[in-house]
Amino acid sequence: MTTVYIDQDTDGNIRGIYARDQIGLSLVPHDDQEPAIAKFLRDPLGLEDAFPSLKKWQLWLAALELEPPVFKADILSLVNCMADMSLKDKEIVRIMIEDAQEYSRKDPRIDLLAVAMGIPPNQMDDLWKWAAQIEP
Repeated sequence: MTTVYIDQDTDGNIRGIYARDQIGLSLVPHDDQEPAIAKFLRDPLGLEDAFPSLKKWQLWLAALELEPPVFKADILSLVNCMADMSLKDKEIVRIMIEDAQEYSRKDPRIDLLAVAMGIPPNQMDDLWKWAAQIEP
């Protein structure tokens, strides 16, 4: 446990976290392990909320909605044919595709998959947000 000093707005949203009290600011000491504080320290820009993790089935159902649809087997085949990747790197991507239970938009291999699917980064961002809304 480390004590940190929190600056919050009137709605209770964290604006800043400091290691020690600051002159001129009305800060409240807190434990840095409190969930909201730990999340802010891990993700100060709120990107986790902007791009929540996707479950495996959400990503691949979203890929089927593209025109033309993207099939997981086709992506695995494309990765296998990438001449500039080592066998180990290909296996890492295959494991990520087939065995991961969730995907993070921040994972750079997602951008590799987007390239393999022919999806520009901004379209992948939109697809990601849309896929996060898919319910079972």
